[in-house]
Amino acid sequence: MSLPGNGIYVVRGEMATLMTAMRRGTRWNATAYVDDEKDGLLKSFIDLKQVLNRIEDLRLIEPNVFLAPFLEVIRTADTTGPLTSLALASVNKFLSYGLIDPTTPNLAVIVEMIADAVTHARFMGTDQSSDSVTFMRVIEVLHTLIRSPEGAAVSNESMCEVMLSCFKICFEPRLSELLRRSAEQSLKDMVLLFFMRLPQFTEDGSDTALQKRFTIYEAAGAATEKHKRKAQPSLTAPQRKSSTAEEPPQTPQSALGAPTHLKAPILATTPASPAGNILDMQGKITQTPTTTTTVNNVGNTISAGLDVPSIQVEATKPDEAADGEQESTIATLGDSNSNEYINSVGVRFTQQSSSQDAAALSSTLTPYGLPFIQELFRFLIILCNPLDKQNSDSMMHTGLSLLTVAFEVAADNIGKYEVLLELVKDDLCRNLISLLSSERLSIFAADLQLCFLLFESLRGHLKFQLECYLKKVSEIIASDNPKTPYEMRELALDNLLQLWRIPGFVTELYINYDCDLYCTDMFESLTNLLSKYTLSATNAVYSTHIIAMDTLISVIDCIERNCAAAKSNNSLNNTLAQTPAIDVGGSRHSRHNSGLEGIVIDNGEEHVENIASFINNSSQRLRLQSAGESGGITSEQLASVKEKKRLLSKGTEWFNQRPDKGIQYLQEHGILDAQLNPMQVALFLRENPGLDKKMIGEYISKKKNVDSKILINFVDSFDFTGLRVDQALRLYLETFRLPGEAPLIFLVLEHFSDHWHSQNNEPFANTDAAFRLAYAIIMLNMDQHNSNAKRLNVPMTLEDFTKNLRGLNGGQDFDQEMLAQIFNAIKNEEIVMPAEQTGLVRENYLWKMLLRRGATHDGHFHYVSDAAYDVQIFNIVWGASLSALSFMFDKSTETGYQRTLTGFSKSAAISAHYNLHDDFDALILTLCKFTTLLSSVEQHESVPANNEIQQAVNFGLNAKAQAAMRTVFLLVHGYGDSLRESWKHILDLFLQLFRLKLLPKSLIEVEDFCEPNGKAMLVLEKPREKQELGLFSSLYSFISSEGQREPTYEEQEVIKHGRKCIKECQLDQMLQESKFVQLESLQELLRCILSLIKAPETPKSSGQPYAEDITVFWMEFLVKIVVHNRDRMVPLWPGVRDQMLHLLLASAQNGYDYLLNRCIVAVLKLAIYLMRNEELCPVVLQSLKSLLSLKPALLLRISNQISIGIYELLKTSAQNIHSEQDWQIIFNLLECVGAGAVSPNCEAGQQITMPPNGRAASDCEEDLTAVSLERGYTSDSELNKTASAAAPSSPTAENWILVGKDSELTTASRPQSPPSSGTPVVNSLVFNCQLQDHSPFALFKCWDSLAFIVRSVAHITPYNFEACVRCIRIFVEACRDGGIHQRRKFEAIVKKRNFKKRQESAREPGVFKSTSTGNLTSAVGDIGERNTPNAAEQEELAQRYEQLSIQLLDLMYTLYTRTAQIFRWWAEEGCAVSQSGALWTPGWCPLLQGIARLAMDRRREVRTHAISCLQQRALLVHDLQTLSGAEWSSCFKNVLFPLLNELLPESPATSQLDSSLLEESRIRTATIMSKMFLQHLTTLIELGTTFNDLWLDILDYIDRFMKVGSDTLSEQMQEILKNMLLVMHSVRVFHNQDGSLQEALWELTWRRIGEFLPNLKAELFHDEDLVSPAISLEITKITNEHSMSLPLPVRGYDLAPFATATARSVGLNRASMQVKRQKKLWTRLYFKPKMLKGLTKKFK
Repeated sequence: MSLPGNGIYVVRGEMATLMTAMRRGTRWNATAYVDDEKDGLLKSFIDLKQVLNRIEDLRLIEPNVFLAPFLEVIRTADTTGPLTSLALASVNKFLSYGLIDPTTPNLAVIVEMIADAVTHARFMGTDQSSDSVTFMRVIEVLHTLIRSPEGAAVSNESMCEVMLSCFKICFEPRLSELLRRSAEQSLKDMVLLFFMRLPQFTEDGSDTALQKRFTIYEAAGAATEKHKRKAQPSLTAPQRKSSTAEEPPQTPQSALGAPTHLKAPILATTPASPAGNILDMQGKITQTPTTTTTVNNVGNTISAGLDVPSIQVEATKPDEAADGEQESTIATLGDSNSNEYINSVGVRFTQQSSSQDAAALSSTLTPYGLPFIQELFRFLIILCNPLDKQNSDSMMHTGLSLLTVAFEVAADNIGKYEVLLELVKDDLCRNLISLLSSERLSIFAADLQLCFLLFESLRGHLKFQLECYLKKVSEIIASDNPKTPYEMRELALDNLLQLWRIPGFVTELYINYDCDLYCTDMFESLTNLLSKYTLSATNAVYSTHIIAMDTLISVIDCIERNCAAAKSNNSLNNTLAQTPAIDVGGSRHSRHNSGLEGIVIDNGEEHVENIASFINNSSQRLRLQSAGESGGITSEQLASVKEKKRLLSKGTEWFNQRPDKGIQYLQEHGILDAQLNPMQVALFLRENPGLDKKMIGEYISKKKNVDSKILINFVDSFDFTGLRVDQALRLYLETFRLPGEAPLIFLVLEHFSDHWHSQNNEPFANTDAAFRLAYAIIMLNMDQHNSNAKRLNVPMTLEDFTKNLRGLNGGQDFDQEMLAQIFNAIKNEEIVMPAEQTGLVRENYLWKMLLRRGATHDGHFHYVSDAAYDVQIFNIVWGASLSALSFMFDKSTETGYQRTLTGFSKSAAISAHYNLHDDFDALILTLCKFTTLLSSVEQHESVPANNEIQQAVNFGLNAKAQAAMRTVFLLVHGYGDSLRESWKHILDLFLQLFRLKLLPKSLIEVEDFCEPNGKAMLVLEKPREKQELGLFSSLYSFISSEGQREPTYEEQEVIKHGRKCIKECQLDQMLQESKFVQLESLQELLRCILSLIKAPETPKSSGQPYAEDITVFWMEFLVKIVVHNRDRMVPLWPGVRDQMLHLLLASAQNGYDYLLNRCIVAVLKLAIYLMRNEELCPVVLQSLKSLLSLKPALLLRISNQISIGIYELLKTSAQNIHSEQDWQIIFNLLECVGAGAVSPNCEAGQQITMPPNGRAASDCEEDLTAVSLERGYTSDSELNKTASAAAPSSPTAENWILVGKDSELTTASRPQSPPSSGTPVVNSLVFNCQLQDHSPFALFKCWDSLAFIVRSVAHITPYNFEACVRCIRIFVEACRDGGIHQRRKFEAIVKKRNFKKRQESAREPGVFKSTSTGNLTSAVGDIGERNTPNAAEQEELAQRYEQLSIQLLDLMYTLYTRTAQIFRWWAEEGCAVSQSGALWTPGWCPLLQGIARLAMDRRREVRTHAISCLQQRALLVHDLQTLSGAEWSSCFKNVLFPLLNELLPESPATSQLDSSLLEESRIRTATIMSKMFLQHLTTLIELGTTFNDLWLDILDYIDRFMKVGSDTLSEQMQEILKNMLLVMHSVRVFHNQDGSLQEALWELTWRRIGEFLPNLKAELFHDEDLVSPAISLEITKITNEHSMSLPLPVRGYDLAPFATATARSVGLNRASMQVKRQKKLWTRLYFKPKMLKGLTKKFK
């Protein structure tokens, strides 16, 4: 910066102003005479003016040239205050304007001159206000000097004087408040600068000598005689005294008596002249005080009446010291300068020294550094000592403030300097802890703030000091003393809160104290204290309670942040872990870590760096060890230490009672070796501070312990090297109390003497000499300080002491100087046994022990920078925190609970992170209670239990309960994995919300495949009871229905708030997120839900209360959970299945229809979703198998739901069904539910019933007779118990067509076999099954399922083929003749017309006799007799049955044609399946039987369609050509013959058919038989004898048909027989291989034909010899193959042309053919002559 005139103008202006002021004063007035000796000040300015006139730049002269006149004005005492103030202002301006070049070689000398002049400023006092202005100028100049760049060159001594000047002004109570506060602020600025520069200073050992050369003087001025302090041996503790307000102003003479004031005091003033007017700069005249003073020495006086500080000019003489104490003289800067002269009035004249002298002087002045910092730091610590009576409250407050500034800027750096650290460990910590007892709130607050800064930064060096501090703070917080004000407790709590918020501090407390064997459980005790204090807010919540809670929550916050960081690291694949880790010595967390690295000025040219790069740039935290060391302590090690500490504490208690018992206890528990180790025991006695010193003395002095060398090892554990014997003895006796008996004292001292003498190189003649001296010291201590001894004897003197020890050093005397030192030490400071210490002595001893422990390994402090021990910390703080949070939440206002909810949330996050499930459950339970909705929570208001509206309103009005509800579900959404036992509380909330109708629609609306829209609402409308009409009954009804009333408009608005809260909780999201929770949590959730689903135990009619709607709600809730978790339900499904089945049975047995319907839908819904999982599919199907065990009546009631469910299930999961057993279950369900078939379990006598205990069980009937009596039938499985193989097998024909005793075909209706066939079991088309009532709707829906399975090629396999066919056959039986009810109606009509009753009392086919299971007719809703449909519905139902029958035919034909292909495909895949040749029995035969069964139907359309299917399609399938003759024979016997039997008059079905339909059926059926016989004649001939039997059976049926029908039927039968005979003859069936006639077959044939057509042989074969064997078997075979290749319409009537062609080929005479044509029947047979001619040509 360039100044006008290069600074010369500034100096000239200041000089002119000052000279003007001087001339206006009386001393330099122009009218007065000016003595030459008194005008030196003015002359110096005149000389300076001449110098300035000769130069053009101020830099051409040394700064001391233009500074000297101004400094002389400041120094001299003859000037007035205003004049000195002007000079000070000038110097301040020179410094501020930068007129002093910092690069000048003599800078050190110049700043020394300025500092010396300002600190020794003297002036004549006028009035207090003027003097205050002058003092203010002094402060300004010193402040400017120190803060300027030139201030760095000030020496240590001068800097001490500068600080003392400010301290004097700051501590002088007679000065104005403004002045003292200004001085204090300047001190803060200076201290700030000094400690900011601390990192620049180095700790050099050479500074020690310099350090002892200066002392900070008393900052408060001189002291009176009675307050003088004794001189200390060293100068490290300065002599000083505080001036108090009560003390009068001190005179210079009294000030001279101060023992340490060896230099001219600072800031001296001189009284003004007694008369005269002084003109100020503004021309005003001020009258000076007229008070006269006695002037003792010129320049050394002060007016007693002036309220100004004490003053002193010259140095005191050594002989003026009081009490003859020696003092050191510290020369002032002026005294060391020989070129200075002080005149009689105190004016100092300085000769101009050469540049060489100035340079030499500058070289001897070193800038201030660590010695000054150390001395300043020590002085500030002394100011804070409450035990020093000189320290007033203001002084202590100032000291604390300045130390606070120092630690705010240099806390970390202070720990780097050992000299400063020693002061911190001892004096500072002790003073700060002592100040905690102060009653001054300002001092207490300042002390707490300083303690926070201290322990935040340097706690690694102050382990036991921190423990002592926290104990003191705990006492303050827990204090009930009325002298401890509320504000102090609040400040203490806030300080503790700030400490706990330090990262890692809480963990360090736990590691270093709770896990230290000999420290208190600091963290645990503080935690309990805070919790207890929080819970003490019984009347009102104050800020202290909130702070206590916040302190606990701060631990939760810290751990939660660590958990979040760990979770973030895991989610980011440890990307953060790759960044450089912040070690324990990292940068500060709270200061100098600004993210702003620099500031760019607007013009963009200058870049100003962050100030953190200049100040405290080395503020790396000093740590005692790295993070790895603390991280090496594992949790197991901590647990071991805690257990060891517990045992050690117990052993210590035992030792303090009985030492031997305590040692034994520790040996038994492994703390000490089982084999007594003397050294180990000795170390235990030395290390354990909790042991009673008296007990230690008794234990080590026992003879057995002496013999076991415990005493020797105890003594050997001391290090007495370099200690005088009394010092060693004092150290020795601090560890135990001497026993009271002299022999024991003798024993203890003897071992001490030996050890001390050997360690100190045997300074005495022998060990006995050492022992005698030690014993003499003990006696001297008692003589000097024992009150009883003093009363009896006069205390001995030094001469007596030395005399007593004369000649005891091996005949020689001890060193007299040593004895004198020992005597004085004992006399001045008593050796006090630890057990006898009290008051200050005990405090000093305890503090000394604390420092000593801190210097050992026990003082090692572990820093913690990670989250390794967060679990242990949380386990300790959790219980206290939960109690505090709960209490504060309950007591807080409507707006003050958010803080506690945050604490709850963070606690939950921690519990979830560390899998602390019990803690998490406890937290959830607590929050659930605050929702006021738990069933176990007592309501605060007395509301009726059933008044749900009032409860909903109360919830809507309670904002706190709503907040708790939101928090609960926020935690459930976020940490569902951690929920265990608390699930039941969450579910309880759901239940209450359901009762109060507060649940969202998504939770009370469930999926229902039975409903048209696919949804159903869980709302059970309770029927209203019939009310009596009486007055009292009406009144009672009105009162009792209070809970059922409708809410008012206001209540509805409030309830809306509650619903809004529930909506915000997103309850449905919990169900969706359940699929993400851990399996253990899901298991617990399901367990809780299952426990809530309680099945009814008593019938509904009994009137016992049962919440049916609640059970349904929980059941649907369970279904939703299971559906969402269907991918992992394999291990969980059994429990769900059992409970659902139990609920299903109980609801059915006890008459709870709503529950039953919902239950079966729920079961099937579960199956639909779960079977999408291929792994679960078999398990779920096995569960559905249980439905087959239900009683038929129950199964019928729920058949509609089951049928729909199975259809939906197959649509979604059929591809997952593979095994034969699984498909068997599906088909069985379709049979039982759709067709009303009796289930296999029922056939086996196994039905699930409800025993008295309420659990489902399988009830197996042993007595088949009893079963049949109860059920009305006996199943075939009871008659023939056959186990099916696992692999697909081919059952025999009996498996499909075995006739049971309850079959619709009775014994009387069955046709007898021809006599030649023996008596085999006659097979029937009637499928062997027992059918009950069925629901038409269920039948049609199950048909859809069956069609879906069959028509999908992939679903039918060789493994489920037989079960599928069986199912189809049962459906055929169910829908035959229009269903079971239609059949019953027909049977009733037949009974009325039939006069002939059957001999057997068997029931009609398909009729079920209801027994103990109940009336099925009344149980079936849509088909029961009570709900008989009207005519239109009956007609529609009949059409639907007819359509279903036709569809069944098509389905059977589809499966029939695919049979071979299905087995062939699976064979190609390598599966072991039946070949096509073996498919007749399992495949084709039962399907043909099914088709044939429908050919017996009463309905024309169905019957016609079935016969056509057999005639035109089924029997002509190409795959049937591979059948053998035996299989074709089986086709006749098992398919065609039973069908023909149904057309005989003996069959009851014929009586129900129209005659025309019956005749048509007989003709077409006989035609089918003839066609099949002729087409497969070649194959059948190979049967041999069996063929004969088959041929006779055919003739038998022709005979029967000819006898029962009309002439048309008879003629038709004759023509069919003729054709068969002609073809058989043409293919030489009646001939042998050689052409001869086969007599047996020929005779057998004609014998049987002769019984009903005796003339037929003569008509056809009148001359057998004329018959020519024209057609061979091969030709017949070719003809048959050609016939099979014809299209179906042509293939239908190919027997007639085939017979005609054959007859012509064998040469039949035309006459016989003519006879045939003349007959009507023959004409009717050949109704297509053109077609026949074409066929004949083709055959040729």
